[in-house]
Amino acid sequence: MERKIEDKPVADSSHLSTPDLGSVGNADAIRVQLDRILGHPEFQATDRLREFLRFVVEEALAGRGAGIKGYTVATRVFGRSDKFDASRDPIVRIEAGRLRRALERYYLVAGGLDPIRIDIPKGRYVPRFHRQTPAWGGATYPSVNGRDGSLPDDEPCVAILPFRDLTGDPDRTFFVNGLVEELVNEVNRYENVIAVPCRQAAGGAEGDIVKPRVGDRVDARFVLGGSVRRDAVELKIAAQLTDTATVRQVWGESYKVPLDASGLIATQEELARDVIAAIAGEYGVIAKRLTRESRQKPPAELSTYDALLRYHHYMLVMTPEAGEQALVALRCATEAEPDFGPTWTGLANLHAHAWLFDLPGFDEPLETALAYARRGAALAPESQLTRTILAYVYLLRGERERFAAEADAALALNPNSPNFSGTIGYLLACAGDYDRGFVLLHRATALNPCHPLWFHHGLFIVHFRRGEYHEAYEEAEKVGHQVAFWDPVLRATALGKLGRAGEAEASIRELRRIKPDFERRAREFLRRTATPPEIWDDFLDGLRKAGLQIDL
Repeated sequence: MERKIEDKPVADSSHLSTPDLGSVGNADAIRVQLDRILGHPEFQATDRLREFLRFVVEEALAGRGAGIKGYTVATRVFGRSDKFDASRDPIVRIEAGRLRRALERYYLVAGGLDPIRIDIPKGRYVPRFHRQTPAWGGATYPSVNGRDGSLPDDEPCVAILPFRDLTGDPDRTFFVNGLVEELVNEVNRYENVIAVPCRQAAGGAEGDIVKPRVGDRVDARFVLGGSVRRDAVELKIAAQLTDTATVRQVWGESYKVPLDASGLIATQEELARDVIAAIAGEYGVIAKRLTRESRQKPPAELSTYDALLRYHHYMLVMTPEAGEQALVALRCATEAEPDFGPTWTGLANLHAHAWLFDLPGFDEPLETALAYARRGAALAPESQLTRTILAYVYLLRGERERFAAEADAALALNPNSPNFSGTIGYLLACAGDYDRGFVLLHRATALNPCHPLWFHHGLFIVHFRRGEYHEAYEEAEKVGHQVAFWDPVLRATALGKLGRAGEAEASIRELRRIKPDFERRAREFLRRTATPPEIWDDFLDGLRKAGLQIDL
């Protein structure tokens, strides 16, 4: 008979005067757990991070959780002066991210059977305490219910279960057990998705990870599990994602790898990259599912995460309606949560697009985009979104050295993300780094069939620069009718260079309808794209051959 998890969260310590620690027992039990973590070799943290953890735990246990702010940590732990300004000095946010990763690693590799779990939720510095109860042959399931305040209410959580070892080969056990750790590590590269590793002995019961009750046992919206089989020459890995709200499998994929022991560790890493990119990316399975739900909510009910979902939806479809919805949601989010960097970054990108698309109603859009992008990056320097958009704004402003530095920094944060590697590839193509941009874009479109279609505009630029006008036209056709007036511009340009002016007439009519003054301002608009001047004359030549009356 299977045992039901008894996983009860401790009362929210940020509101305690005399700590009421519920099922954990008492403050002494938490201090014992704290000492266990700090003294364990698998808790890989600097001395300053250890001070950070001890400080916030002791403050919470003393009933001073409400006073644990970035300023308090900076001055009490990191020796900053009383003039500390979080917008200029991101030390606490950076170190808090490192501390969270150190705690996650500890509980994954060493602390799965500890009686108490201590974590620091994203966006906050007040620790949370939970009892861990073993079940299912030694598995432990931390409570991650946003309703008790242990995690932000709006961030999706995915519980990662051990894959079932059906190989019957003890020599393959290390591969099966190590796969979960690689999956968790890969999820941690992505923003706004939280991984909950669930430890269980390999070879669990066949039906464990697909039973409907798993959503109640593990208080996570999504559950990732699977199995590993083998035959004489290869391993077969099957992965499935279940939405516990509907108790339905929403994604599944199988992979085959050769039985080459020397390459199995690299295979683990590659499998983890592919699986997590498919489910946790900005346009992955989880985001798409939650976006559909978010779009049904009125603006007054939108959370910060909902605002980011609307932003990412706009970046996928690039319609005026989606842009307006994202703008309203992000403005509300920055008012409600002004210290959350990604929402400022989303606003920055919308203002950058107002500049690129020549939209009315935006005062000094490029200057505003720079101010918002810098603020977002200062508030969240480890966010791939904030660093990528700051690079984009620098590119539009012609600050090439700053663009290159930010683009490299953004890519290094998670080179496996199809969304951001593709976005950076697009920016590199616009900046004239054609070969590197092409490689990143090609890989991003191959990894994620549901990538933003405007990635193909980056590939268009590369092919056009190489004089491959037929390939450039094919890339423009893949975009369809998005991205304001730039779609008919690119199609007409390629058709003009191919000598197919008759076919370009429809694109020219569309362009004149959307942007009647384009012919008069063509060179100005090309300058706004930040593409190298070396291609402008060739570009304008294509437009003239297509039938446009270009005013030089």
